Amino acid sequence: MARTTNQSWIRRVSILASCLACASAYFWCATRIYRAEKLGSHSDPASIERAVALEPQNASYHDLLCRSMIFSTQSERAVNECRQASELNSWSSTIWLDLAQAQYSTGNNALTNTAIRRALEVDPTTPDTAWSAANFFLIQGDIQDALDEFAIVLRQQPSLVVPALNICWQSLHDVHSIESILPSNPEVYLAFIKLLLSTGEVEPANQVWSALMQIDRVPDFHQALFYIDSLIKSGAVTQASDAWKQLSSKTPALKAYSQPNNLVMDGSFAQEILNSGFSWRYTQRPQISVALDTPQFHSGGRSLRLIYSGDGSDAGVFQYIAAKPQTKYQLSAWVKSENLETANGPALAILDGYGQQVYGATEETTGTTAWHRVEADVETGPDTRLLLLTILRRPGETRIQGKFWIDDVELAPR
Repeated sequence: MARTTNQSWIRRVSILASCLACASAYFWCATRIYRAEKLGSHSDPASIERAVALEPQNASYHDLLCRSMIFSTQSERAVNECRQASELNSWSSTIWLDLAQAQYSTGNNALTNTAIRRALEVDPTTPDTAWSAANFFLIQGDIQDALDEFAIVLRQQPSLVVPALNICWQSLHDVHSIESILPSNPEVYLAFIKLLLSTGEVEPANQVWSALMQIDRVPDFHQALFYIDSLIKSGAVTQASDAWKQLSSKTPALKAYSQPNNLVMDGSFAQEILNSGFSWRYTQRPQISVALDTPQFHSGGRSLRLIYSGDGSDAGVFQYIAAKPQTKYQLSAWVKSENLETANGPALAILDGYGQQVYGATEETTGTTAWHRVEADVETGPDTRLLLLTILRRPGETRIQGKFWIDDVELAPR
């Protein structure tokens, strides 16, 4: 009986000792891993080296040590650390790219290329990997490989679209090559056009616009109007007018601004004020309140209302109109007024779009009047390409108070 008791006691002690040994081993391992993680979170090479010593089979610490040495005098050692990391974890594209960077810092272009391609083998579609690989290829002169990787970036990573296009353009200055990798996404085309215009590359921007008009997807016309504005600003009125028509043909919402036999866009004020292109524009003026009015209209359900409460010549409402030189037009509109007290009331006027010459103006409106038609004959000059339709008072220094409505504005050849 005593012998059985001794054996049982010995067995318990042995189990307890084993448990204590396992617990100690686990504690030691956990402590080592924790210490390695703490050391690895530091950026200095000495701390990372201690992490590597504690966890030599952890690829991440070798990779961190490689990164900390790439741009130092220890570039050869950086290569060795990245190589060890790749051997421990050959499925990490980040490690292969770091190895490529390390190889490149030592001037070994062949091994750099090999490491890049290994990164793409294990991770062929991730935009971040494609971005790094594309820049490597571009530096090494592998243009087509770089374009192939930039194509992935442009398709999948909106935040990198502008940087990618900028790098491609600054490196290649070849609009056709870059155009070949653009995805069928109007936003990417518009980003490229905006980039080109910002650097003064007008003709390449025009080429990309033409390509944009050929793709199947319809652009948001609001985002595309900057291109038309740039053409108007540069004096390319015919081209701006053509671009407006192209955009209108692809987007019914913009086509609704055009009216048959009327050069004025949205003359009945039924559409959104775009403040761009050939639509109505508005710049706030002191003592003149401007709004779209639904209770009062001549036709269509809405008019433009101006409330004057002081003075001022230009109401801040205007529209650019593409026109022909030495051509006669007729301007007309329906207007209404209420208690419009002034010595000289507002009138619609047509000016040269790039100057101050007035080609025609309707009669002024004062007092209280029902809806009535006003009109004016307009004849453009020999060099006229762009007209400015606006609401003016001449002179504008006199006092004015009251309400003025405008609707159904038209400009047509006579």
